[in-house]
Amino acid sequence: MAQIVRRSRGLQLSLLNQRTPCQPVHQQPHSQLNNLNKLVPLLVSQVNCVRYSSAVNHEATKETQRLLDKKTVLNLDIYSRYSPAPITIQSLLEHGRKADCGESFLFLRKEIPTRLANMIMELKLLPSTLMDQRECQEIYHDYIRSFREMMEYERAPSTPEIHSKFTDSLQSIRRRHVDTVPTMAQAVLRMHRYQRLQDGVTDTIQYFLDRLYTNRISIHMLISHYQSLHGIVSSSDGLIGTIDPQCDLLRVAEEAYQAASLLCDNEYFDHPELIANAVDTTDENIETQGRVTAVYVPAHLHHILFEIFKNSMRASCEWAEKNEQPHIPHIRLRIYKTADDITLKISDRGGGITRRIRGKIFNYMYSTAANKVNYDGLGGGSYGAGLSAETLPMHGLGYGLPLSRLYARYFKGDIKVGSVDGFGTDVYIYLQRLSHMAQENIPVYNHVSLQRLTSTSTQVPDWTDNEKRY
Repeated sequence: MAQIVRRSRGLQLSLLNQRTPCQPVHQQPHSQLNNLNKLVPLLVSQVNCVRYSSAVNHEATKETQRLLDKKTVLNLDIYSRYSPAPITIQSLLEHGRKADCGESFLFLRKEIPTRLANMIMELKLLPSTLMDQRECQEIYHDYIRSFREMMEYERAPSTPEIHSKFTDSLQSIRRRHVDTVPTMAQAVLRMHRYQRLQDGVTDTIQYFLDRLYTNRISIHMLISHYQSLHGIVSSSDGLIGTIDPQCDLLRVAEEAYQAASLLCDNEYFDHPELIANAVDTTDENIETQGRVTAVYVPAHLHHILFEIFKNSMRASCEWAEKNEQPHIPHIRLRIYKTADDITLKISDRGGGITRRIRGKIFNYMYSTAANKVNYDGLGGGSYGAGLSAETLPMHGLGYGLPLSRLYARYFKGDIKVGSVDGFGTDVYIYLQRLSHMAQENIPVYNHVSLQRLTSTSTQVPDWTDNEKRY
């Protein structure tokens, strides 16, 4: 017992010896005054943050109680126990050829609330450091509102009048969630600005954001496909819903390159040249081998390529400026289609990235840009235009690559990055070759996700070298 007391007193003494800015010892009065001048603004900022957070939490609690009435809570409990039904591109294509509005209505009135309920249950489990942010509360309430709106059709008859009303509701839900990504980005930026997070909390938030954004992609996909099939929104020639049975990968890549080059011109007054070629190894005709097609969603592929081209252009332009090169090194795109896979390789000579940085590039809010966007710089997000908004900057937000990988993985593809520090970077985009294998990869709320979301403690390292290098 005496030994325990001595150790406890020793610990107290060691803690007292760890001086903080507000506890200077043996300092001159002038030095103490300097420390106080530095400390006061920080304390004022923290007090204002606490007051603001308390007011926001009070209003958010009232709104949550209003939205979560007994009927909604019961329905959430029921639908969160259902697992989402993943769909393949082939199934979407076959359904699109029939374009049966009644069949679409019966499927979506069950599937969309199931996906919404699964995500609402996960939002409730977020660490308080993120959940207390106003923007996160807005997203939480938006999901509940969309769920309540879908519950109005749970037992509605399948009639043309109901179908018309249902279509209006889907459009409302789509508009409501169009800014989910930039809004959550604001919440995470605010959280990092005021609080220092443990590694366990950071890993939990990274895990959750992957699931939130994938859930959003899946709901957006179902609604967009429904609207395109039934003439709610205009569809390009050859598309069945949102799917192109003969999606020309090289053409989509060139369109994404042109869009990225416009942003690059605005930022750097120039852009790298693109050298592209495509080879379909399954086509024995040499004259047509250069046209590689796939059954895919052109909008998803455009988003992926656009983000990667932006990164390559920025790296190439900054490397050329830093080394005083007369010309910006070109970007090379190679597309290969085999009997099993489709691979797109984008290579630049923009100086590459280090192994230490490469382990962080898929983390949300991490950006290799020199001038990162802070919370104040983000302003009002995309102002209702989603990810395509011109108000969002070319770089610095830190969710371009992570989101691109989610789009690729959504239909069982992937993105891998390899780099030679001091030379350049190669990005590999993998797509499913066979449409019946390209099945949705969507989150499911169950005991596994529950454990991951509630386990926020920092794990004790089991290796002497705990730094992650990829």
